[in-house]
Amino acid sequence: MSHTSHLSKLAAVALLACALPCAAAKPVAVDKIAVARASLERAEQAQAGQFAQVELKAARDKLSAAQTASEKRKKEVATRLAEEADLEAQLAESTARAKQQQQLVDQMEASLRDLRNEATRNRPAQ
Repeated sequence: MSHTSHLSKLAAVALLACALPCAAAKPVAVDKIAVARASLERAEQAQAGQFAQVELKAARDKLSAAQTASEKRKKEVATRLAEEADLEAQLAESTARAKQQQQLVDQMEASLRDLRNEATRNRPAQ
C-alpha cells in the first residue's frame, strides 16, 4: 500500500468520524415539524386565536412537544406529534374560517330582516 493511499484512507476515516457526530446532533422529524409549523401559521392568519382557541392551543402544544421529542432524538414520537399538530392546526384553520363565514351569514340575514322591516313600515296602509 502506498503512503499516499494510506493517507487518503486516513483522511476519509477522519472526515467520516467528524461528520457522524454532526449528523447525530441534528434533530429528527424536521420536515414534519416544518409542515406543522406552516399549518399553524395559516391557522393564526385565519384568526384561529379568535374563532378556534381550543384547536389552536392543541396544535401549539403538540408542536412544542414534537420539537422537544425531536431534540431528544425520539423520531417516532416527534413524527407522530408533528402530524397531530398539523391536523390540529388544519382543524383550527377550518373552524375559524367556518365561524367567520357563519358570522357573515348572520350579518347578512340581520341586514335583510332590517330591510324587510323598513319596507313594511314604509308601505302605505291599504
